[in-house]
Amino acid sequence: MDITTQLSTTCHDCGLTQTLPEMPEGTKAICTRCGSVLFQKTKDTTQRTLALSIAGLILFAIANAYPFISMQVEGRIQETTLVTGVIWLFTNGMQGLSALVLFTSILVPLLQLIALIFILTPIQFGQLAPRTGKIFRTVRHLMPWSMMEVFLLGILVSMIKLGKMATIIPGTAMWAYTALILVIITAFSGLNPYDIWERLPINSSEKEPESCTQPATCHSCSLVCGIPEAHHAACPRCGSSLHLRKPNSLQRTTALVVAAILLYLPANLLPITVTQVFGSTQADTIMSGVVYFMFSGSWHIALVIFIASIFIPLLKLITLVYLLISVKFQHQWKPVTRTRMYRLTEAVGRWSMVDVYVVTVLVALVQLDPFAAIQAGPGAVYFAAVVVITMFAAESFDPRLIWDQKED
Repeated sequence: MDITTQLSTTCHDCGLTQTLPEMPEGTKAICTRCGSVLFQKTKDTTQRTLALSIAGLILFAIANAYPFISMQVEGRIQETTLVTGVIWLFTNGMQGLSALVLFTSILVPLLQLIALIFILTPIQFGQLAPRTGKIFRTVRHLMPWSMMEVFLLGILVSMIKLGKMATIIPGTAMWAYTALILVIITAFSGLNPYDIWERLPINSSEKEPESCTQPATCHSCSLVCGIPEAHHAACPRCGSSLHLRKPNSLQRTTALVVAAILLYLPANLLPITVTQVFGSTQADTIMSGVVYFMFSGSWHIALVIFIASIFIPLLKLITLVYLLISVKFQHQWKPVTRTRMYRLTEAVGRWSMVDVYVVTVLVALVQLDPFAAIQAGPGAVYFAAVVVITMFAAESFDPRLIWDQKED
């Protein structure tokens, strides 16, 4: 394995290999071709992140130990915890949706906090925890699936919707959960991953490849290695799979986009919630929820739901279809603009989960038989599938393919 100098790096978005100058603290290197951030130089951030992670773990325990939200209707009080909605979905035949909500709103943040504490504690004593590279790589790969802030937005939307018919009382757990979100965001935004990657040893004992090598950058730790063309190898620093381009990127992305398009129609046509009040039943789709908030005076909530649940998924599908077509037919139109379109698509997809979380909170709170009850409809399952599949589609697309034709 031919390992190049650490001052050399290859852009993850456009594939251009560049040599970086000596950089003072507080600066970052920007790709000269597509504008992506290549490297940033900061003071050691590990101690600060460790303190925030410990504080986050304490807040996580509080958020799961106390009531989250209480609803009072005509003297009757319904209390919920973080997992109440998850349990309801599981016991009512929606195990997949239940697992998705549990994973994205509770398990992933917990795993991230525990992993950061496990990795950063030995570093304070000049040591490295076992399998630091693989664990930290997993933490960073899980970041798009930590959706606590999206879950909080879903809670706020639910509180506004129910506030017209009942008294909603935020519990201790909700304030702890809000503080936890701020702590985790601060921890990850202030953590420079290079502070960890640069501490890991590089295993250079592998045999030098005999064939001509090309530079490939590890997507996890950004180490530049020389690998044979069309050959797959493991990163000698973090163990991640190395490749010149994501394998079968166009085929996998196309299959996922087609699946998402097929699921998009039932996700919007089938009811996402079914409400029963004093014997009468009303089924609501995503669009009918938007109309309800619009005509009830909460136009800002209607706008949020429309953008997150209708506009963003549709925009992602249209953008991914265009990117696939442009690469397939070797379009030369503004590769910088297309790369920015891809970055936007990758960044905003997780916010579409807000409607799934709204359903989770509603079914947890409104179980006041025989007066009123809200159940999750089949549209919630299809919609969650659309969100997850489009996120996988964006991840499987390789933006460097946009630039390959320009280089040719």
